[in-house]
Amino acid sequence: MKPETIEIVKSTAPVVKEHGKAITERMYEIAFNERPEYRRFFENTHMKSEEEGRKQAGKLAASVYAYASHIDELEKLKDAVEHIAKAHVNTRVIAEQYPVIGECLLAAMKDVLGDAATPEVMAAWAEAYNSLADIFISREKEIYREQETQIKAGL
Repeated sequence: MKPETIEIVKSTAPVVKEHGKAITERMYEIAFNERPEYRRFFENTHMKSEEEGRKQAGKLAASVYAYASHIDELEKLKDAVEHIAKAHVNTRVIAEQYPVIGECLLAAMKDVLGDAATPEVMAAWAEAYNSLADIFISREKEIYREQETQIKAGL
């Protein structure tokens, strides 16, 4: 990631903390409106009701804030990344979903933050999201491979 991206994302962490839940609630709204089939990935999760959906949006908002706050020291997020990657695998998230969710997250940021979501801020967040998505995609592929190996071994 470019140093400017890291600087912009870190500097926007307080705003993301303040408006995070509104951003993530809006992100899910956009995602489910644009891609109704994505709802099925949440049918067997903690998002079975509107109340649970709001809780999930809060958890995601906290994760986005943690990422923004520690974007220059990702090793501090290793345990959280591992936990989330395993949850994604359990709900059958696949790599092809990340670009769509990223677009929805960025659209939600723009909607919620309005004029504060300058082109520079949005470009930095797009780069940061794609970097984090790559981390998750890589780890989730490893987990899927590990599971496949266990199945083949009859474990």
